[in-house]
Amino acid sequence: MEVFQDAHFVRLRCSVVRCSKYLAAEDDGRGVCLSGQRGAHNTVWAVEHITGDVPGAAPGPYVRLRGAYGRYLVATDLQAKAGPAHGVTAEQRDAAHHPTPPPWAWQAFRRRSSSLLRNGTGRYLRANGRYLRWRTAVTVAGDNASPMMLWAVEVVPPKPGRVTLVDRPAQLIRRRRGPATEGETSRVIRFVRGDEGGEFEESEWRALRVNTNSLMHLRLTLANLLGHNRDALHTTVCVRAGAYAQLSPLLVDLPIGNDRIDVVVLSHGTPAEDALKYPCVDA
Repeated sequence: MEVFQDAHFVRLRCSVVRCSKYLAAEDDGRGVCLSGQRGAHNTVWAVEHITGDVPGAAPGPYVRLRGAYGRYLVATDLQAKAGPAHGVTAEQRDAAHHPTPPPWAWQAFRRRSSSLLRNGTGRYLRANGRYLRWRTAVTVAGDNASPMMLWAVEVVPPKPGRVTLVDRPAQLIRRRRGPATEGETSRVIRFVRGDEGGEFEESEWRALRVNTNSLMHLRLTLANLLGHNRDALHTTVCVRAGAYAQLSPLLVDLPIGNDRIDVVVLSHGTPAEDALKYPCVDA
């Protein structure tokens, strides 16, 4: 676990030379895949150290890995369509339970110059596409000594300062037949303004519907609704993906899909906002 010890952010690169792609949060906000787009926020994962035991799992320590949309890397109980027959799919999911369930927990073990990433369920994170490079699925399976289970953990340093509204989102670019339609991006956004410590009352949540996945549109809309339209450049929109999730600055456009998203708006210069860290994706 020393590979995670002092890391705020990491990239996970498949160690197989022929593959050499990164674990990425798919732009639907649910799936995970392999991507060669190293400079995208989608290939960077925030490291959260779990304190205490993970009930039902082997002794720790463990970490949670949080993706670009604020959700966490988990091992599901769904049969995978790729990889070994006993494998299950890996997905992004909300942190809705406490203490952390085993599928949300990860630990690293050195194997030569790379690492195995073992889930709290006892399975291991596995890339696919060693021979068929167009296959980009990521699964979680039992250890069968496959080199596709070996990952290079690359530490990503924090960015000095914050990402601003005018910065172009460094996000995953997927080939689509056309732009996302309104039906693919219409969703309810629950929002609340956090105080200086990032706290708020659960009764303070408000809701709006948006028909676009544009991050800039969301930030401007929220600033107007909260009466701070002149201060849109001085607020940060954070995702709260589940009641037990850490606040995660939203640095990419909203995922394609209709899932509700909960966001907390923080003012620049407050202790809560100053405590946020941002990955330097260019490193």
